[in-house]
Amino acid sequence: MRLWRISSVTLNDATLRLARGDLRPSTGQSWYSSIRHIRVKAHPHSEFADLDWVSGPAGRYSVDWNQGFGGNFVVGKGYRPGGDIRIVNYTGTFRVSGRAYLALYGWTTNPLVEWYVIESMGVHNPSDNSNATCYGTLESDGGTYEVWMKWRINAPSIIGDADFQQFWSIRTMRHVGGTINTTRHFEAYRKAGLRLGRHNFLALAIEGQQGNGAANITVGVAPSTAVPQSTTSRTRTEVPVRTNTCLPKL
Repeated sequence: MRLWRISSVTLNDATLRLARGDLRPSTGQSWYSSIRHIRVKAHPHSEFADLDWVSGPAGRYSVDWNQGFGGNFVVGKGYRPGGDIRIVNYTGTFRVSGRAYLALYGWTTNPLVEWYVIESMGVHNPSDNSNATCYGTLESDGGTYEVWMKWRINAPSIIGDADFQQFWSIRTMRHVGGTINTTRHFEAYRKAGLRLGRHNFLALAIEGQQGNGAANITVGVAPSTAVPQSTTSRTRTEVPVRTNTCLPKL
């Protein structure tokens, strides 16, 4: 595996300032670095949005953002291909005011699936969606995760705009730093009847949707001390299509 970079920038009546480190492919590197899905929503009272991303050595990166009126970005570091990776350790800091996620993140093809293992988040729980369905819970790496699925229609993907499923493992006690056993999550999806395809990349990523924040992450290094936890937001502004479906143990 080598170091990889994906960069996609789309702006609409806004300016994006992007600073990044050296992401050129390097023989012998196993790191996959990505800058993806960067879209800044125009707003009559907002002339700019800021995203500053710096790629450090090996699995280190930092990002600061300010997108007060919305948009979307995903940045992260990990591995490509992602299907061979079974254990992901990480440590760092994640501060957010608004809507953002810290997650292990990836895609598969045939079928096309976008998947997340959500470790921490801001004010918005991604399961707060009328199209979301909960399939059960799983225990892994000292935490409990709810497994959700929702459809995305004609939405951006790694192959262009398409229809696809999103799988979400959402930690009920959010934390920043630890170990993620991908085998455990992928097996839970299989038990729930949620089928993954051929793995593309896998990255420990930050996704921002609204607000501001900062993160400093190292992938491949486990925390040296205990990591504090806090209850994940369970605010519901939309009622899922199916309710009371999180009971099965996967």
